[in-house]
Amino acid sequence: MNLRPTQEAILSYEGGRMAVAAVPGSGKTFTLTRLAAQLIAHGRVDHEHGQQILIVTYLNASVDNFKVRIRERLDQLGLKAPHSYDVRTLHSLGLEIVRLVTSGNAEDLIVLDESQSNRYLGLAIDNWREAHPEDWAYFITDDSPQGQARWRRTVERTAVSFIRFAKNERYHPDDIKHKMATVSASGLEGEGDEVEDENTAVSPFLRLMADIYTNYQAIIARQGALDFDDLIWHAADMVESRPDVQEALRQRWPYVLEDEAQDSVPLQEVLLTALTGPGGNWVRVGDPNQAVTSTFTAAHPRFFNAFIDQPEVQDRPLPHSGRCAPLIMGAANALVDWVCDHHPVPEVRAHAFRRQKMLPTPPGDAQPNPPDSEANIAIKVFGHREDEELPRVAQLAHLYTQKFPERTVAILAPTNDVGHKVAEQLDTLKADYDNLLKGGTRVREISAALHAMLALLANPLGRETLSDVLKALHQLEHTAVAEISDRDIDHLQTVLRSVYQPEALLFPQEAAGGAGITAALPSNVVQPEALRHIYTLVNFLQRLFPLALLPVDDLVIALGDELFAYQNERINETDLAIAYQIANILRRWYDMEPSWRLPELAAQLADVARGRTRVNVVESSEDGFEPKAGRITLTTQHSAKGLEWDAVFLVGIDGLWMPSSLDALFLGVDSELGGDPTAEIKAALQTLMQGAQASTNYPGLTATESAHVEVIAERLRLFYVGITRARRFLHISRSRVTRAYAREHNAEPTTALGVVYQYLKAEGKS
Repeated sequence: MNLRPTQEAILSYEGGRMAVAAVPGSGKTFTLTRLAAQLIAHGRVDHEHGQQILIVTYLNASVDNFKVRIRERLDQLGLKAPHSYDVRTLHSLGLEIVRLVTSGNAEDLIVLDESQSNRYLGLAIDNWREAHPEDWAYFITDDSPQGQARWRRTVERTAVSFIRFAKNERYHPDDIKHKMATVSASGLEGEGDEVEDENTAVSPFLRLMADIYTNYQAIIARQGALDFDDLIWHAADMVESRPDVQEALRQRWPYVLEDEAQDSVPLQEVLLTALTGPGGNWVRVGDPNQAVTSTFTAAHPRFFNAFIDQPEVQDRPLPHSGRCAPLIMGAANALVDWVCDHHPVPEVRAHAFRRQKMLPTPPGDAQPNPPDSEANIAIKVFGHREDEELPRVAQLAHLYTQKFPERTVAILAPTNDVGHKVAEQLDTLKADYDNLLKGGTRVREISAALHAMLALLANPLGRETLSDVLKALHQLEHTAVAEISDRDIDHLQTVLRSVYQPEALLFPQEAAGGAGITAALPSNVVQPEALRHIYTLVNFLQRLFPLALLPVDDLVIALGDELFAYQNERINETDLAIAYQIANILRRWYDMEPSWRLPELAAQLADVARGRTRVNVVESSEDGFEPKAGRITLTTQHSAKGLEWDAVFLVGIDGLWMPSSLDALFLGVDSELGGDPTAEIKAALQTLMQGAQASTNYPGLTATESAHVEVIAERLRLFYVGITRARRFLHISRSRVTRAYAREHNAEPTTALGVVYQYLKAEGKS
């Protein structure tokens, strides 16, 4: 295969530090795997003595992809070196290092996932609130149930950000408490019994966050567990502080290749810096212009940008992309140029994008760009998002699949909530689509069905459980209740709720024939047809009770099979996949709370069904997902990174989602807490621990204003990601009005969309 000159330059690498800024669709995975195979082929690692190329990537699916591609390339070169490379996620790398240092089994180490961490954090908050009811009430300005719920959500959201920031800066809870005590003592010197005023570094809100952090760490320590940041922190400390560990790891992994470097968090940089050492062999590949996690993680593109700009780093970009038609590529370049040169916020101009252009592939390239003759960009403005934009876009995407069944199509929503509304429209159209949204309506429906079944198995004598099971099965259109009409379902539920002894219905003493069941029902109420339906239902439920002896995850998997695998002689793969994910979540909850039995676990699942608890469940697997021709992919702009489609529909591209200035409306601002609580609390912690000179605020801006700069910059990068997902057709839409919480809101246009319009006008396409 003919390589591009830029790829050849990367493959000439022999050692040292190298940065590869790769534009969308430039073939970074191909180039990185070629580089790994070439280093092995050229004898840069002694695999016979245990040396390996280490590739660090983000997703488990990426691990498998890299392994397959490297193995294929080595086979092409006629090399048999299966142990000459090691591909790991940051999570598995941390586990391996901790295992090596402790000489223990990494499988025995409990590392919490996001849902487990959130559950322990919620417990830490509740413990503090119960221990300090008056202090908790001090913060609440609206004592209504809604106001208290909003405050609880603010505390949880802020605590997540506070703890993540503290751990990436490597601030232990005890260190923070000690520093607060020192500052408070200094600030109160000579002031008698007065307490700190609002200008003191230690505010009540900072104390609250520090206490929650302390509680959270104590809880997970009692479980003998680490969260993800703890794991990487421990691994980094071990490598930094142990010369013997450094030597062993550098001997094992003399070359480190890092993928998705634009999303690197500080602890990841610390770990890989210590792992490679001064002058070590470290290749970092990523795209600063596709960094879209900085507002909700500790990642930020400035870390990768700083690495690229270091004088000792070899800067070898990958600017050529064969993904997009030149028309679409030009729109992405126009956006970057305008932001860098003309964005009204100076800090956004300087930090949102790295000035780099996407270039078409050269003639004769193996990945030629789709021609402009097949390409188009459309911009549509609607009056109302929910009433006009979303129904019309769903219809247009559906029609596109019918007109071009050989092409792939995606609808990219700004948020999961907007995406769920699009899903409702696609359901109405009976469109074929893959739903990659998290926490969708279907997840809640399946949770409700599983909750009803678990509640029955946990308490067969409950007066409402039989009725709830009937309702859940009817909503699923299960074969056990398939003959019951919508008109009869309410009557049957009433009958089941009136059963005085449910055990007599579920476990009748008489032989089959129905007499025992009849005796358990209210007399002279149930007609023969209804009795037949109840008999079918009871027969179905009776064979489920032995399953109650299984471990909870096996139980839910078995129930999932009964509910979704054998309906109408076909397997509902999507619903079954959701049920299996819920089974794993319940197992993790049980591992966290071993004293819980089926009633407690069922109660937790009820909160998921009611929407009170959100779990990380997707309706189609994102790992290794490949868009299918003739089907619509529904996902968010965030989740679309790494994927591509022939046609892309971007919805909700307005000023509410993509603010154009610092004067715009930003969500999450709390005037009582001085602005954006997550931004202000991180700034307060940094000032407390390092002094005002360590502030990461932009000069002349407050912490809240600096956070809003980051929101604007990340939304612009998300827009760039959305544009560059499209090969041939790009449809961008916005609305003048949107509805939220039963209220209508005006949505101002975003300047960035006007930039694309002006580009199209200059190209004669408007």
